[in-house]
Amino acid sequence: MSEIIQFSPSPSLFGFGALARLPEELRARDFKRILIITDPQISTGGILQRVLDLLKHPLRVELFEEAPTEPLDVDVDREKERFGAGFDALLGLGGGSAMDFAKALSIVMTHGGLLGDYVGEGSVPGPVIPVVCIPTTSGTGSQNTQTSVFTIDGVKRGCSSEYVRPVFSIVDPQLTMNCPPVVTRNAGYDALMHAIESFLARPHPQVPERPILYQGSNPFSRGLALEAFRLIWTYFPQAVSHGDDRGAREGMSMGSHLAGLAFSHSGLGLVHALASSLGGMIDEPHGVCLAACTNMGLSYNLNACEKDYAVLGNIMEEENVSGSTRVPPENLLLNLQKLIHELDLPSRPSELGIGKKDAQKLLNNTLVQTRRTKTNPRPLDDQLHSFIEKGI
Repeated sequence: MSEIIQFSPSPSLFGFGALARLPEELRARDFKRILIITDPQISTGGILQRVLDLLKHPLRVELFEEAPTEPLDVDVDREKERFGAGFDALLGLGGGSAMDFAKALSIVMTHGGLLGDYVGEGSVPGPVIPVVCIPTTSGTGSQNTQTSVFTIDGVKRGCSSEYVRPVFSIVDPQLTMNCPPVVTRNAGYDALMHAIESFLARPHPQVPERPILYQGSNPFSRGLALEAFRLIWTYFPQAVSHGDDRGAREGMSMGSHLAGLAFSHSGLGLVHALASSLGGMIDEPHGVCLAACTNMGLSYNLNACEKDYAVLGNIMEEENVSGSTRVPPENLLLNLQKLIHELDLPSRPSELGIGKKDAQKLLNNTLVQTRRTKTNPRPLDDQLHSFIEKGI
């Protein structure tokens, strides 16, 4: 255990029009040769061209435009020899998958081997090619985090190292304005659960020292997570239903950005562990899997952090958090289930084709998610299987 809390945020620029500052930020770091990593939707939707128009001589740019939505380790391994060496930076442009692909590629391009060699915490032996991130969704917060997530052998895993935390990011809400409603919904639910699980994470003094800053909840992470939750809860439905609302898009961009910064200093919990396990078993977006696993994960943790559930519930119901009025802690779960229904998300894994016969596999795949479970507020015990079976 450690009494020391470490703060290590990446530099970032935020706001409408912030993208215009990209060239000077690259020049300030003497980055001249850039590999842009993005996905087909961004490549054809106009955002990539806006970035290319900014990056003119003397900057040299190469492109990888095929980042998959839910990357596998073999997707990254296939590309590591494609571009050669000599890049000053890799620029992840898109949603979490494109940014995570850039991080993963920076690892294997720098240190060789296969991506699977670096699974877990602290397995990256040294600095990597610098990664710059420009998110086009309000979801993963990957522009702030030290982890690249991918699927290996049917289980969503991560390479986590402070070496892969982006060197800087630009968060321009304008880039999210044309994000489709379903993508806004799925990414936004991920951001919402980042804020919730970061706030609920096991207290810092109870978490052993680790190679990454998943160090348990602390004053830094809790403040960020609480503000992130307030912003996302306020603006999420409006951003889904009215994507042209600049205020809603700005609120979601800030909320997801703060949530990523929060959980990269605290860690997450059981809902994310369950969702990553579920995501490795079925072909569904991460936000969808999170919604399906919310009730079983938060129900398991309820008795371990009732006061914090009540704090979040108060924000949901616009009560005075510092006053004497306190909603029941169960209201957090009830309000989340109401939101899930309103957004037409699944409320349990059975809605995605998972049956009770799959409970043991889901449990086994969750137990290996130690990056998440070490900071879950309730230690995992023998009762988890019954919660999973009931929750399916």
